[in-house]
Amino acid sequence: MRGTTAIFLLSAIGSMACANRGMHAPEPDGGPGVGGSLATAGRGGQAGTGNGGRGGTPTGTAGTGAGGDSGGSGGTACNVAPATSAPGGTCGAMFNFETGTQNAMITTASKAFTAVMQSTGVAFCGAGALEITSAFTGTSGATTKGEILINLPGAPLDVTGKTITVHVAANPGCSQDLNLSVVLNTTAGAIYFNPDFPILRVTNTWKTGMTVVPAVNGSTSALALSLQSTSQTGYVGTIYIDEIDIR
Repeated sequence: MRGTTAIFLLSAIGSMACANRGMHAPEPDGGPGVGGSLATAGRGGQAGTGNGGRGGTPTGTAGTGAGGDSGGSGGTACNVAPATSAPGGTCGAMFNFETGTQNAMITTASKAFTAVMQSTGVAFCGAGALEITSAFTGTSGATTKGEILINLPGAPLDVTGKTITVHVAANPGCSQDLNLSVVLNTTAGAIYFNPDFPILRVTNTWKTGMTVVPAVNGSTSALALSLQSTSQTGYVGTIYIDEIDIR
């Protein structure tokens, strides 16, 4: 009997040793699975899944969006169109786009902007805005930037000391580098406004940019507004611009 018992115990110990060689002990904290990857910004991103860690479950926790723009459940917030901030009422800006594009045009050197029209579904104020279809590609060259030109009525104008205001949003609204600059074209050349512009990280929340035109060469002979966007991360979507004013 003693011999039989010894053989049985040795056999059991051997079986346990074989099992342990192919398994990992749990991590000290019990080890949940490795977290999923960051939710992809843009339309219809998917929640992340990860491989199970030692002692953990096979499926990880969904990733969390950066900067509050998108949640771990696929970044659905990025796909919501910008809401109209001031529906109805009187929109008294110089360019309110209530009846059309007000002769806004894409410049020939601009390759990232593919179409411009009046939006009747998204606006900062009232029922109309400028709607720009965009497709940025690459990290350099003409496809990383787009430009819209709007001639000023009655130009050339003296805009010295006046405030330029512009409102912008986008859909989808999760790009990390989509931006908008406003440049004033004059008979003496272009006037840039730093640091007031560009408006950085254009999202699906309306952002407002404002600047005062200084008394510089050209400020008394303004011809047009140049609205310029850039992106080097391949942003594809719609940019909305509304309520551009000079007063």
